[in-house]
Amino acid sequence: MLTSTRSKWVSLSVVNLSHSVPPLDTGIMALILPTISISLKAPVDVVIWVPLVSLLVEAAFMPTFGNYSDRNGRKRYFILGLMLFAAGSFLAGNSQTIFELLIYRIIQSFGSAFILANGRALIVDTFGPEQRGFALGTHVSSIYVAMTIGTAITGSIISVTQLVGWRYVFYVSGGIALASIPLSFIFLRESKKNPEAKQDWPGALLFAASISTSLVTIAGRANSVGSIDIYVEYIRIPLLNLYFYTNSLFSIPLLAFAVAAVASFVVFVMRELTAEHPLIDFRLFRKNSLFLSTNLAALFLYISVYSVLIMLSFYLEVIKGLDPLTSGLLLTVQPLSVTVFATLGGWISDRTRSRDSGIAGLGVTVVALLLFSTISTGSDVLYVAFLLAMLGAGVGLFAPNNTNANLSSVPPGMRALANGILGMMRHTGQGLSLALSTALLGLYLFGQSPQLGGTFDPAKYIGALQVNFVLGAAIASLGILVSLRSRKQSAWESDRAPSGSSLSDDV
Repeated sequence: MLTSTRSKWVSLSVVNLSHSVPPLDTGIMALILPTISISLKAPVDVVIWVPLVSLLVEAAFMPTFGNYSDRNGRKRYFILGLMLFAAGSFLAGNSQTIFELLIYRIIQSFGSAFILANGRALIVDTFGPEQRGFALGTHVSSIYVAMTIGTAITGSIISVTQLVGWRYVFYVSGGIALASIPLSFIFLRESKKNPEAKQDWPGALLFAASISTSLVTIAGRANSVGSIDIYVEYIRIPLLNLYFYTNSLFSIPLLAFAVAAVASFVVFVMRELTAEHPLIDFRLFRKNSLFLSTNLAALFLYISVYSVLIMLSFYLEVIKGLDPLTSGLLLTVQPLSVTVFATLGGWISDRTRSRDSGIAGLGVTVVALLLFSTISTGSDVLYVAFLLAMLGAGVGLFAPNNTNANLSSVPPGMRALANGILGMMRHTGQGLSLALSTALLGLYLFGQSPQLGGTFDPAKYIGALQVNFVLGAAIASLGILVSLRSRKQSAWESDRAPSGSSLSDDV
């Protein structure tokens, strides 16, 4: 038993280390975008796609990759994700243009999708119901430790190396992924295969198309852009260092993106309702109220909070005049707070077997966002730090409780799929959060495209921040309402249940 127990915690440590590379990347993105914009001479409306493209790929393909891993074994595709992430990171650090960077981010993001779809499922496979909450709490803590380290490393490197520093932060995350591969081979155990799991690749592509075109439409309309213009001077093949000069300009009307968004979403829904093995079986949400409410709660939470650090980074550096390192260290208060309270939230989750701690976390998040809406140009940075700590406490209490309830509500053979769907909701929420914040900035700050000569007005930026935080509080409140529908956090009746079992209201 002692050996078995030690093996569990060693496996958890390996998953936590490996799983930390995507959130490390998230921490990096909080500070790196202005530097990339200057270094690669890329406009803001293009640079914003560096984090957005990652969110889109992860949201669209996590359910598919999770389902594929359920069928063929989670460990092997967890390791494949680490390989893809490492390769994409090193290529991204070697990018010469913004478009190269976006292409390599797609490779990196496919790796993230495999990692994120399988990491938590591997943890739930390893621990029984009586320990899962605490294990997932430590897991969530490790994620936010990685975000903290990513933010601190980025601020330090940018401050020391100026414009070239952004390349090295990609090498750091790629190196961690590379080092995690042999550890995962040695210490992780392969999951049982579920041959009944089927794939829906067309559904995944339709979902990606609908989300991406929707976000382009939202961001473009907010900045009064009539078309999306992309100029490609050359195409470079890395390693061989071959250049093909194209000097091509592509211009796509924004209306075309809007039409494509509506059409692809309608086709996606029709396919999911009629396909034998859909990407998202909407009947699962109808049959299992706990599964439905945990997914909706995650969606609402991440819509409300994801853009906070990015919005505040501009506030701290441009309005308060802090340097990137000081700003980065201040922003680490939020992920550090999550780290502390996630462990506490997981411990409470194990002992109460209810969703009360998660609901309380959503309540704290709402209060923190409402208080954030009161900040002004004269607000003290200590007040901002206090609100960041409060926001982190809310997310920390919510995340392990909600994840535990979600993954415990399905049979063992469906855990990677369930985690993929939960991850899709989380990353869709993050993408929508970033798009809505960008739209508010466009409406308040510029009134026209920044490329046409918009000027920065601190008062208008504060106004956009305040509306953004009030809107976030309202959306997080919706998370409370859907969570109250299913307060009881029940586990699947038996981990020995057949892997192909369907979801039901009995769990």
